[in-house]
Amino acid sequence: MRTCTRIQRRRDRGWRKPERCMIVDRTSDFGNPFTVAQLMDIGYKEPEARATVIAEFRPWLRGSRANWTADESDRRREKILTRLPELRGMDLACPCEPGEPCHGDVLLEWAALSPLALEVRTAATRARVDRQRVHHGLEPMYDADALAAVLTRDVDLDCLVDFDPGDGVPQRCDSRTWNHYLKKQRLHEDAVTVRLVEVFA
Repeated sequence: MRTCTRIQRRRDRGWRKPERCMIVDRTSDFGNPFTVAQLMDIGYKEPEARATVIAEFRPWLRGSRANWTADESDRRREKILTRLPELRGMDLACPCEPGEPCHGDVLLEWAALSPLALEVRTAATRARVDRQRVHHGLEPMYDADALAAVLTRDVDLDCLVDFDPGDGVPQRCDSRTWNHYLKKQRLHEDAVTVRLVEVFA
């Protein structure tokens, strides 16, 4: 797969979006919902504000509701999660200057994942969102059985995986060990409680 990069979207007359490039600024579904202006309004200086909105975007995309608990937040995240496969193999364009912190770099990391790794990370993110929603008395957004089907699957590739044994503390093992652990639980336990968190393939 080609190495993708982030380019600066310019407002100059004559600038055109290159081929195999997706716009990821706030005119698109991929825009960062956290803004520099919001933080500057409460006293942040510009460089600190810029770094902070990028730092907020990464855990938010992974399912954190710590700094934004509204339904709108979960809907915005889901729009991005649903469309992430479209970014695979694409350069990403955002107004941020090259070398500046940019949420597009986070999106590039997700887009570079293999299809299996992206599927597992997305399902783990959705499960994390629903755990927090239920904890706060809200209805879950997702089908728990569908998520479990992804997060309790055998991994046929020779790779490392992170999994949650049920206590919320991820552990790492190779895929063969994961498959053996999964098979053992299926045979001897009433329910499979282990869940994939990440697949490094």
